[in-house]
Amino acid sequence: MRILWFTNTSSCFQTGHKGYNGGGWISSLEIELKKHNIELGVCFYMGGIGEAKKETQNGTTYYILPRPSKTLFYTLTTISGKVERSSQMHERMAIPNLLDVVNDFHPNIIQVFGSENIYGLIAKYVKTPVILHIQGILSTYLNAFLPPFISWRDYINQTKSIKGRLRLLSDKIAWQRNSHTEKRIFGAVKYFMGRTEWDKRIVSLLNPTAKYYYCSEILRDTFYALDAQRILPERPVFVTTISSQLYKGFDLVLKTAKLLKDTWNYEFEWKVFGDINPIVAEKICNTTPKSVNVHLLGVASAEKIQESLLHATAYVHTSYIDNSPNSLCEAMILGVSIISTNVGGIPSLVENGKTGFLVPSNDPYQMAYLMKLLFENRDMNISIGKAAQEVAEIRHDRETIVNRVLEIYDDVLKYEKH
Repeated sequence: MRILWFTNTSSCFQTGHKGYNGGGWISSLEIELKKHNIELGVCFYMGGIGEAKKETQNGTTYYILPRPSKTLFYTLTTISGKVERSSQMHERMAIPNLLDVVNDFHPNIIQVFGSENIYGLIAKYVKTPVILHIQGILSTYLNAFLPPFISWRDYINQTKSIKGRLRLLSDKIAWQRNSHTEKRIFGAVKYFMGRTEWDKRIVSLLNPTAKYYYCSEILRDTFYALDAQRILPERPVFVTTISSQLYKGFDLVLKTAKLLKDTWNYEFEWKVFGDINPIVAEKICNTTPKSVNVHLLGVASAEKIQESLLHATAYVHTSYIDNSPNSLCEAMILGVSIISTNVGGIPSLVENGKTGFLVPSNDPYQMAYLMKLLFENRDMNISIGKAAQEVAEIRHDRETIVNRVLEIYDDVLKYEKH
């Protein structure tokens, strides 16, 4: 069976460059899938290259594409806010290179990872069945992009430099265009793979005739360590892993930390991993991370995050919207207790009161209370962490997931024959 992936990361392709640590589960799936009788092609965009490249490494054929060249007319159309027209122009620029890859590899199935990029529109141009593996869903994320009391003007003006403001304005426009493209992708694709009741409902809403398959995700190898042992700290230590987007809720981190600082006698520590820019959150909360015991630790390796989780009181997730964040799943499989906002697909991952605690979006009061509760009740903390681990070990079992992916591939091919 020949399977072609379109991905937002380079998966297992070796470039010698190390950057953002997201997307590790795609490379984990590639490693496991190649143990079976699968001929795999992986296509992705890469910055800094002038022409398409094809390279084979460890049995996988990689197609490395430059991003489509943007004409002045396209740029002006995009800036003008004509999202429908700019989406269509983007499609016309991107599709020819994607079709070249399909025609070169001759796949039995095309699998697109995520609807954040243009890839899914390939379904309009090929007879090969296309499966969209849902990651986030831009349309819903854009709806929750800005925290309370923050406008788009505040977002763009968070930096004083003209270049920085133009970059943020460009980000806003790109989100709006890509959200429109995503809706077109959902209408074009026939098969979907997801993991939560939330993403299943979105698929059903945007494409009622689509065929939906449940399929979990493989985590990064580090978090399957059999010798990993959780040790509760003697003082309160909390861990959060989020990215830079405002909807990830760093403002909620600061609000909650300030409440803890004001109402608790314990000298707690809150470790936050990720490429965080705290400027907007500091403006909302009128405080700084350092003043409320929040330590910004930047992008870190899986090993460093694992070590911090194993010595944490709890993992705290603050997003205003999310589907199935791997950072939360990584904490669960290590047996760490979870406190999370009750948003998006997270209720499919965490059972409130049993495998963790769920709080309303933007509710620092309940979040602070539960953080105190888990520190002061060690037996409860350990019990909830173990229950979370038992669920996560089943959900993220590598062999089960690979078998499920292969089962879906077979089912799609059978469905296409009828």
